[in-house]
Amino acid sequence: MTETDFRTGIGFDFHRLVENRILVLGGIRIPCDKGLLGHSDADVLVHAICDALLGACGLDDIGIHFPDSDPAYRGISSLELLKKTCALVDANGFRIVNVDAVVLAETPKIMPFRREISARILQAMRAAQPRAFNLKATTTEGCGMIGRGEGIGAMATALIERRPPERDGAS
Repeated sequence: MTETDFRTGIGFDFHRLVENRILVLGGIRIPCDKGLLGHSDADVLVHAICDALLGACGLDDIGIHFPDSDPAYRGISSLELLKKTCALVDANGFRIVNVDAVVLAETPKIMPFRREISARILQAMRAAQPRAFNLKATTTEGCGMIGRGEGIGAMATALIERRPPERDGAS
């Protein structure tokens, strides 16, 4: 095994909560009187996952690949960005081992949506193993912007491994 067989990456995202926006986390709409402000659907969870995967590959960050200055990404589902990110992971000769993520939100409660969020993310990642994605949620106990309900954040870590070279059948 060489040093580069396994690689890790971390991702973090935060968006402000505003009126007249739909709240999307992990690719699903969550009932809330506010939504996250952003160019795409502003899904902080998926954005953090994308950044963790891109970082593990050494491929910069989500803003480089899917800039908010590009009208093609206006209102796009972040799950589509995750699919494109996973294609980049694959194109660079890696496969996803696992992603671990946490949502930081005072409200709404995320855990009632955990199974549906996990299913959507696993599907977008085309993960065969259900344990390839793990989701947690926490509050900030009323402290800071998150605690005051002004925004939602997410963090993620990713572990990837280099795929073995394809054999062409020759001996």
